[in-house]
Amino acid sequence: MTAFILALGLLLAASTGWAAKRDKDLYLSAKKEYDLLRKGNSASGNSRRWEAVAERFQKIPQEFPRSAYADGALFYAGKSYRELYSVNRKERALDLAIKNWRALLSRYPNSPLAKEARYFLALSYEEGKGDVAEARKQYQALIEKFPRGDWPAKAKKRLKAMQEAEEEKKAPPSLSDGQPAKALLSQVRYTSSQSYTRITMDLSSEIRFETHVLKEEPSKGLPPRIYVDLLGARLGMDGAQPIVVQDRLLRQVRVAQFNPDIVRVVLDMSSLNGHNAFLLPDPYRLVIDIQGQRDREQFAALEKKRDLLPPRKTVKPPLPGLRRIVLDPGHGGKDPGAIGVKGATEKEIVLSVAKKLAKKLKAEMGIEVVLTRRDDSFIPLEDRTAIANAEDADLFISLHVNAAQNAAARGIETYYLDNTSDEASVRMAARENGTSRKSISDLQFILSDLTQNSKLEDSISLAHRLHTSVVSHMGQRYGPVKDLGIKKALFYVLVGARMPSVLVEMFFITNKTEGRELTRSAYQDALVDALFDGIKKYQETTQVVKNL
Repeated sequence: MTAFILALGLLLAASTGWAAKRDKDLYLSAKKEYDLLRKGNSASGNSRRWEAVAERFQKIPQEFPRSAYADGALFYAGKSYRELYSVNRKERALDLAIKNWRALLSRYPNSPLAKEARYFLALSYEEGKGDVAEARKQYQALIEKFPRGDWPAKAKKRLKAMQEAEEEKKAPPSLSDGQPAKALLSQVRYTSSQSYTRITMDLSSEIRFETHVLKEEPSKGLPPRIYVDLLGARLGMDGAQPIVVQDRLLRQVRVAQFNPDIVRVVLDMSSLNGHNAFLLPDPYRLVIDIQGQRDREQFAALEKKRDLLPPRKTVKPPLPGLRRIVLDPGHGGKDPGAIGVKGATEKEIVLSVAKKLAKKLKAEMGIEVVLTRRDDSFIPLEDRTAIANAEDADLFISLHVNAAQNAAARGIETYYLDNTSDEASVRMAARENGTSRKSISDLQFILSDLTQNSKLEDSISLAHRLHTSVVSHMGQRYGPVKDLGIKKALFYVLVGARMPSVLVEMFFITNKTEGRELTRSAYQDALVDALFDGIKKYQETTQVVKNL
């Protein structure tokens, strides 16, 4: 009996030792991958790797809750999801980051990582969620529990900046000396790939800005730079550390209060490339698009490699022309879009249609399809275009359903990006942009160069193919469709797109008949068939033109 107990004890000790080694190995392996991703490129192609490493970290406290590495695993799971959010801008990734940091603070309140976790938790609420009250609560909790140290000091700076931003909003539009109030730069975010990067600066009000280019200075160890001076601005974010990007175009972003009246944003480039800058209102944000030169040899090698691979049995090989399409289900998350019959929401209908269309395009045309959102997430309008550019898509199609105060309004209309004087188109753009009619009018001049440089003729052709296909197919299956025409307007979601791009308003959710039909699966399937046919005919037409 004594021998049995002794053997059992030795077995338990051995298993405990194995578990201790197992959790350490899992943690160090995941941390190594995390560090490699941090040092490497933060391009959209790394989305799956960031998600995978986050899941690896999450499993450690689940399997080994008493492990000495459990708190670190939760911390880096949060950091990994935060990195994923910076790449795909999907709210689900941010929610998972918050969940892991909250778990760390709840289970391991005395962890050495508690300060940093609390800070990033607060920052995620402030910058990601826009929840100022919760952010302030978390910053204050950090300061109260840990009065000293770098992270509490940073929290104090954030609280001060938030306070100044609130005072700025409450302040009258001009100061006592007649000078305009200063705009506040509250956040800089980015979306990037190997051949495209979009930088977005969130501002409290309209602003004047200047862009400048500096060539590389090897003798001083300085890379080529693009710098943007925000005139009459104040810094409302932590500029102590650069924002590391490290794609083929952009190394990092540095932000500082250059002088009392100018905030300077410096883009340290890997190489000098073309760029565009434009201001979007309501809320104001300054967008910098950086375009790179495609590495033709790399793409040729990639295509050759694809040709060598046998096609999957369930998916047809792609027809010549279209490789990748980005579908944009409008709205999402906190933005339901239009609300129609029996509370049906635009965001739910267009997401369902987009998923079905993506599946059909892949299965029957062999086209890779990227959705700007796959769930009920809120994606800023300018980030949706950035996703299409970063994915180097061949087409960008934004899917919406229409709405009107007149419940009898019905039919379909399709838009491409261009200046317009048509009042109805201006009102429609204002509704989808979530802005005022005046802002659209002000934007006409600002964006004129961008629209002239876009693939206008191809966008018009795509709009015609999609529109006529939907009118024809839906008319044959469900009776006459009211054709509201193909129109032009300044939709933010199309601004800066580097490929043919359109916005389709698929019937009226506020119309009793159309609104009810839009919620039916069979009706959505018919819409998908119509859109699919329009895309297929567009591809066939463009191939004929290229072969002439």
